[in-house]
Amino acid sequence: MEKFLFGVSTSAPQIEGAYNQDGKGLTIWDYYSEQNLIKHGHTCFTTCDSYNRLEEDLQNIKDLGVNAYRFSISWARIQPKGYGEINPKGIDYYNRLIDGLLAIGVEPMITLFHWDLPLELDKMGGFSNREIVKRFEEYGKIVAENFSDRVKLFSVLNEPAALVDFLYEWPVGLGYPKKSKEEGFIAMHNILLCNAAATYALKKYAKSNIKVGLVTSTYIKVPKDPSLEDFARDIMFRPERTYYNGNTPFWDPVMFGKYNEDLVKQYDLDLSIVQNGDMEFINCKADFMGMNIYCGRKVEPDGKGGFISTPPSLNTAYGDAGGDVVGTAECMYYGPKFMYERYKLPIYITETGLCLHEWKTLDGKIRDDMRSDYLKRYMPYMMKAIKEGIDIRGMFVWSLLDNFEWSDGFARRFGLIYVDYETLERTKKQSYFTYKKLIKQYSRDIFKVWKDKNK
Repeated sequence: MEKFLFGVSTSAPQIEGAYNQDGKGLTIWDYYSEQNLIKHGHTCFTTCDSYNRLEEDLQNIKDLGVNAYRFSISWARIQPKGYGEINPKGIDYYNRLIDGLLAIGVEPMITLFHWDLPLELDKMGGFSNREIVKRFEEYGKIVAENFSDRVKLFSVLNEPAALVDFLYEWPVGLGYPKKSKEEGFIAMHNILLCNAAATYALKKYAKSNIKVGLVTSTYIKVPKDPSLEDFARDIMFRPERTYYNGNTPFWDPVMFGKYNEDLVKQYDLDLSIVQNGDMEFINCKADFMGMNIYCGRKVEPDGKGGFISTPPSLNTAYGDAGGDVVGTAECMYYGPKFMYERYKLPIYITETGLCLHEWKTLDGKIRDDMRSDYLKRYMPYMMKAIKEGIDIRGMFVWSLLDNFEWSDGFARRFGLIYVDYETLERTKKQSYFTYKKLIKQYSRDIFKVWKDKNK
């Protein structure tokens, strides 16, 4: 059995900064920042400046005791327009990052695309233009040729539903006009084609035996009580509030080669946009499933064939990101269990974490007790799933650093490390040290479970 990966996650547009340094092209988020569409007038131009503070961040990763680091590549940093000329300085940066990780015994996991579309591609129609599929194929080839000799784990997309959401349904916090459902579904279909195109390219040009997956946000239904497990499982794969949210819109096409019938019927999706051979192409069968898990939703029957959300305790702390984070910790068990039963794929929990309102106290410390408590509540349920044979192979906390949170700018903090955005000073929070201790504990526990199963 492979080693279990305990890691942290970040993304390029949220931590790198250096938005126009060393030949990097502009992205849609650079443009949104220029247009003052981010809350409080914040921008992604500098963020944590990890591009120029790489050695410091590598040292903090090493000190944390993780054995894996999930990060994304800025497409516009290595291919400024999203097509054509390659930027050697961008390639050099990621080579230094990868080599630096391997030197400290940390396995890299690369995400090709974490929402930062090169601006030139956006001007050409972005995901509304089917031409972008060719660009993704070319991008996958570039990544494979430059990094697959050392990196074994790749995910093409992070949370594709969010792409449809912030580009079509609720563009940049309503900075742009809302698009129609028909336009959004065309984009969704092209996103799936892009995922397949890059998956095939990565494998075709890989210099070693690599694994390629997809990372999605997970809509987890937790049964009100254990007797309702079958009911919660059924509800978890029903359509959600939109055609692109939920667990089936992307995973069913990737794994089964078709759109979920209930989804098509409920939202009256126009399948005439699907060309001959599209679904067979999209059916690229990922090697692993990346699940982003933050909290769940307790459910019970409504007596009419549907469900209602179980009212949480009046003392529920919803957290700044929403959701009953304390009362649904079991989502770390039921989510992987239900998804594994349906799709039969190894699982990496690619994000989990908590957003808090916090600041550095007068004594210079960050006491994020609730984030530490969150990890202590959630990790035992992951362990329960592993003990029951659910093939979970890693867990990554979001995030290593406080960072640029998209349309919210710097108003939300998820990091294990506090970032002073004016001085760029890093301060390790209490949760950093809590996670370090939990890694040691659960590494022993998981190793023992795997050893016992292999006797």
